Amino acid sequence: MRRALASLICSFALCAAAAEPAREFGSAFYTGLAISVVQVRAADAAGKGYFGSGVVVAANEVITNCHVTRHAARIEVAKGALVFPVFGQKMDMGNDLCLLRTADMPLRPVTLREAVTVRPGEKSFYYGYSGGIEAFFAPGRVATLHPHDGSAVFETSSGFALGGSGGGLFDQDGKLIGITTFLASGHSGGYFAMPADFIHRLRKQMEHDIAPISGLALWEKADAEQPWFLRFARLAAQARWPAASEMAQAWTEAEPVNADAWHQAGIALIRSERPRDALPLLERADKLFPGHPDILFHVALAQARAGTPEAARNARDRLARTDADLLVRLDEALGCSAYC
Repeated sequence: MRRALASLICSFALCAAAAEPAREFGSAFYTGLAISVVQVRAADAAGKGYFGSGVVVAANEVITNCHVTRHAARIEVAKGALVFPVFGQKMDMGNDLCLLRTADMPLRPVTLREAVTVRPGEKSFYYGYSGGIEAFFAPGRVATLHPHDGSAVFETSSGFALGGSGGGLFDQDGKLIGITTFLASGHSGGYFAMPADFIHRLRKQMEHDIAPISGLALWEKADAEQPWFLRFARLAAQARWPAASEMAQAWTEAEPVNADAWHQAGIALIRSERPRDALPLLERADKLFPGHPDILFHVALAQARAGTPEAARNARDRLARTDADLLVRLDEALGCSAYC
C-alpha cells in the first residue's frame, strides 16, 4: 500500500468481541482461506513493481484495490510458484476496487457475504500478503460498520500492513465480507475494508485493457470530498473535539437516520467532558442500531460520567448480553463503583 494510507486515522470506536461460545479455528480453516487468496504483482511501463493482495471471487476473476494496479502496464497474480497473467480489469476507482480477469486458474473462488448481514462484534479474519512476500493471517473483530454508497465500510481489528491492500476480510465461516483497503495512522487499531457486495455491481462495468488508471480513492480525496466518517476520524485523531463535535452535528443533520453519525457525535461530546449532552445523541444511535456493542459501551460510559448509575448499570447489562470482552473494557475504564 502507498504511504498515503497512513494519513487516515481510526475513529474513537472500540473494537468489539462477540459474546458467543468458543470456537476453534485451526489449520484447516486457515488453509481454506489460503486457497482463494493470491498476490497481485503490477509493473509500470518503466518496469517499476507494485505489490498487493487479491481474492479469487469467481473463475479467473480476482478482486484487489485499484491503488495496487493504478500505474500498471502489466499485471499478474501469483499463488506460490503458479503465476497467471491478467488480461483486463473493471474499475471503481472511487471505492478503490478493481476486478481482474486472469488466465485459467485452478483456484477456488470464495463465497461472498452481503454487508447488511454483518453485525458489529463478529469475529473477522484477514488473509493476505502483508509484507509483500509471505501470506499472513490476522484474527480480530468487526468493530463497526460505516454506511457508505449503499453498503458499508468495515472497521476491524484484523490488522494488515504494506502489501495487504486487496486482501480478504473473512467471517468465521470463511465467507468474504470485505477487501482490506486502508488503515489507521501508526497502526493504532483501525483497519478498513471495502464491502464484498460492491463486487456485484463492479461486474457490470466495462472491462478495460491494462493501463494506468486516473482518479482518486475515497480516502485520498480532499477532506471536504471524503465520507463523513473519515472526516470525523481525522479530527478525532488530532483530539480536536470541539471541531469534531461541530462536524458530527452537521453529519447528523445531513444523515439523520445514520446511527454512525449520532454515535460519533456522542463520542465527541464525551471526549469534550460533556457526558450529559452526549446522552441524547447516543440514545438516538441506540434506537437506530439496537444492540451495537460500541454504542452500548459509550451509553454506559456517558451515563456513569453523568452521575446516573442506575441507567449506566442498565446499559452495562445490555452490553453484557452482547459482548463480554467489551464489557471487561468498560469495567476497566470505570470501575465497578461507577454503577454498582
